[in-house]
Amino acid sequence: MVKDNGGAIAQKGFNYQTSVICLVAIRNYEKSNFTIYVETDDDFEVLYDKNNHAYIQVKGTKRVGINTLLKGKEGKSILEKNLSSGEDDSLYKVVVYNFNETDKKEMQEQTKEEELFYNSWLFSEKQKRRIIDRIGNDLGVRTDNFAIIITDFKNDFRSANTYLKGEMVNQKISVSDNRDEIILSELRTLITQRAEKEIRTDKDKSLKKITTEDLSRIFHKEKSKESFDKELESLNITSYKKKKIKNQELKIPLYYYSHKEIIVNWLKENEYRLEEEDLQSLISDLFKIEQIKHLCEDTRYAICISAYCDVLEGVFDE
Repeated sequence: MVKDNGGAIAQKGFNYQTSVICLVAIRNYEKSNFTIYVETDDDFEVLYDKNNHAYIQVKGTKRVGINTLLKGKEGKSILEKNLSSGEDDSLYKVVVYNFNETDKKEMQEQTKEEELFYNSWLFSEKQKRRIIDRIGNDLGVRTDNFAIIITDFKNDFRSANTYLKGEMVNQKISVSDNRDEIILSELRTLITQRAEKEIRTDKDKSLKKITTEDLSRIFHKEKSKESFDKELESLNITSYKKKKIKNQELKIPLYYYSHKEIIVNWLKENEYRLEEEDLQSLISDLFKIEQIKHLCEDTRYAICISAYCDVLEGVFDE
């Protein structure tokens, strides 16, 4: 069954949701068979290891509790929507930043058994019986595989970014020379791009896929990022100009990703020139490319240098 594309329209406004997907990606991208599907079936799905399939809903609102989960629009509650996907052995999670304290006191925290996040909260037997009374036994039995995740950051971009930067350090993702902002910007851009893909047939679901390979290209671009500084330094321009270009580099993932793709494609098509010419001699031709001519010079420099370095290091996202 082809799902609707509401998420494709709304994803850009879901900062909390995007941050949760970033967290899952950073923590788990090295797991075997790791794959994320953004905004398909539920808010997102995660496949990993041999047969694990998790359906994850993200609720970036205040005062979420069991009553909230049992409410919903068009006759289907949040919990029913989550548990309706997959099979009886699938995993189900709802991610929030705040959960009703009274409900939480009855729940059991698990740490060692939680695989995608640091910890999670399980319903008590009493709470499960209450839920089954409301949604029926067919879906209710899946509460054994259900968990509430409470993140350590709120629905706030700054607090989420600060937490995610710390998580990158914990996962030994190189963030030297303040590259963490660039990495997170590229990761958010990738998630948004996948979310905006429209599903018209079941086969289109693959368009929303993010794999270990996709994530590794972002997390391990350190050589390309180091090359940026080296290539920038080699250009025959003033130090003041170089500083302005460096500032523009941070904006590429958010504002100029498609422009960079165009430059990368041009460089690949003219790969023979890379064997004989350096970046300084290529710049004049790159600046003539129609799609970037309207941009300010500092931005064009940043885009061209970044694209050139990615091609040299072979790390551009296909």
